[in-house]
Amino acid sequence: ATGGEMKADPSCFFNQCKEPTQACFTNPACLKGITCLGNCRGEQLCATQCFARFGSEKLNAWLACTLEEEECVSTGVQQDTQAFYANPPPVVGSFKPSDLEGKWFKVLGYNPKYDNYPCQSNTFTAAADGSLDNDILFRVPKPSGAGSWQNNFKEKLVAGAGRSGGANLVVEGKMFGLTFHEDWYLIGKGDGYRVVAYRGDTQQGPYDGAFVFTQQADALERPGGQKMRAEIDAAMRSAKLDPAQLAQIDNSCPADATSAGVSAAEASKEKLEWKDVFELTEWFRPGTIRKQANFDPAKM
Repeated sequence: ATGGEMKADPSCFFNQCKEPTQACFTNPACLKGITCLGNCRGEQLCATQCFARFGSEKLNAWLACTLEEEECVSTGVQQDTQAFYANPPPVVGSFKPSDLEGKWFKVLGYNPKYDNYPCQSNTFTAAADGSLDNDILFRVPKPSGAGSWQNNFKEKLVAGAGRSGGANLVVEGKMFGLTFHEDWYLIGKGDGYRVVAYRGDTQQGPYDGAFVFTQQADALERPGGQKMRAEIDAAMRSAKLDPAQLAQIDNSCPADATSAGVSAAEASKEKLEWKDVFELTEWFRPGTIRKQANFDPAKM
């Protein structure tokens, strides 16, 4: 079936992806996660809020099978990222993986879709094979503005030139059931700060951005912060990125966060409504249901 630019093969859900579909469709919390994502129509923040509200291994497995492994839903367009990775930004000449070891706070973000979530910290630990293990904490604000969901992800960074041929580090893994690849470029470093640009892609397409790590969450407000910001801005310009686009990240971290994902206790309380079943139509025939204005995953 077709609707708009998306295409779906309903039989694929129940044949090629039979086991993850059965596991998810018999779990009310997982099924509500599917309908939540259907309401987002691919909008990044909305989808992240759905995962924060309903995320689970069952949902990850269903998405991995239907969107990536068997392509039950697709645009029918193969992504060509060769041009996207061409002409990488210049990197500092003295980088080594140990430059990122320890705990860093993300204080400035470039791409509002990916970089600017509040209360972000990254703790890098050297692994025996020379790679870096990254333990990531960040919060996803609830649409109502009342509180947030606390998220925790782990990823591995490996020294390498990446797809662009000019990267310092390469990250590959899965997030929310889908495979991603990122090239990281250390475009600036100084006492107490690091500036990173990145380019990445998933099956849904390429993306890019940049961010600034500091060793203190309030480093830019401390004495010497103006000098540090001037050096950061210079590093951004050297990579042909506009430093004025960097947004300050809120690291105040109020005590109003709840853990992301669905616990066993919460999953047992979820109940399906008629609208949830009706909204499944959007997965089997994309474009059938009009997108809801002011959709709020927290109120499902």
